[in-house]
Amino acid sequence: MTDLRKSKVIQLVDFKEAYLELKQDSGYKFSDEFFELKEIGKDQSVEASLLPANRGKNRYTNILSYDKTRVKLNAIDDESDDNGSDYINANYIQGNKSKREFIATQGPLPATKEDFWRMAWEQRTPIIVALCQVVERGRIKCDHYWPYDNEPEYVSDIKLQMTRESTLPEWTEREFVLIKGEERREIKQFHFTVWPDNGVPSPLDPLVRFVRQVRHEMNRFPTMGPTIIHCSAGVGRTGTFVGIDKLLQDYKNKSYVDIFGMVYEMRMSRCLMVQTEMQYICLHELIYHLQTGRYSAGDDTDSSGGGGGVEKQNFDVEDPEIARMDTRIPVEASNEAFHDTSSSSSSSITSDEVTKVP
Repeated sequence: MTDLRKSKVIQLVDFKEAYLELKQDSGYKFSDEFFELKEIGKDQSVEASLLPANRGKNRYTNILSYDKTRVKLNAIDDESDDNGSDYINANYIQGNKSKREFIATQGPLPATKEDFWRMAWEQRTPIIVALCQVVERGRIKCDHYWPYDNEPEYVSDIKLQMTRESTLPEWTEREFVLIKGEERREIKQFHFTVWPDNGVPSPLDPLVRFVRQVRHEMNRFPTMGPTIIHCSAGVGRTGTFVGIDKLLQDYKNKSYVDIFGMVYEMRMSRCLMVQTEMQYICLHELIYHLQTGRYSAGDDTDSSGGGGGVEKQNFDVEDPEIARMDTRIPVEASNEAFHDTSSSSSSSITSDEVTKVP
């Protein structure tokens, strides 16, 4: 049996030719290449996901967290791991700057909303990226886990308040204050709102601008914890976002790209990352369009993000507890190697509902 390859390096000077070759004859070479990734990572242990106490925390029964890379919550007092208090369907994903630069996770369920915010607090997350809407094509894809207005609410022992919301043509930006005891944190959410459920944005321009805007914000907090990214299942759109972010950096800093190898590595950390062939192709289209001048190679972000039509809603924070406390707290360096319904019942259909799912 032939060993499976783990990478396919393409020099940038050869990329146009390689891309056009993959596209020819209805793109059958893209299909063959993507098919090679079908089983990658699937032999890894998912014991925590299958514990009776945790089964209902998985939005989809076929999207489970690998034990090796899963994010472990701090166990709740008087509970053992068998009771599931340390479990959330989420995995660390390596970025270009650290081995735990991202956390890929499913869209929270009503029953896992508290766990989601607990993870954000414990991981000292400064940024949340949301890539799906609450309802798409009549199906609930994600719980509305953030406040609807500026009224504070409690999520377990964390006080949560939205302090700002800006609606842009292609995404919304929200800012939150979280307070636990005497400690205060700020988190910013970037919510991309024009990603179609069954594919990729066409053209890719708004998504490229969005990824660059998020990266610009991430670079402001290099010592903070991982950026949390979710769609519905936390694999398709989530993996594509991470891929675009990494490729934009690679294009500026390297003489080659390895899209196959990048997806391979992501799938070793979380199942089905970059879930559809269309998403896999769009990663190649990104590099092609960078080379043909459709997108600039540099960072073209600006303060208006989506560009035009900005509707800002700034909330006056009257709560003295929020007004008087300090802001973000850096995390200590911890980038060492890794040591469809919205109820608690799970579905076996993933967020990007396709018939061909490697």
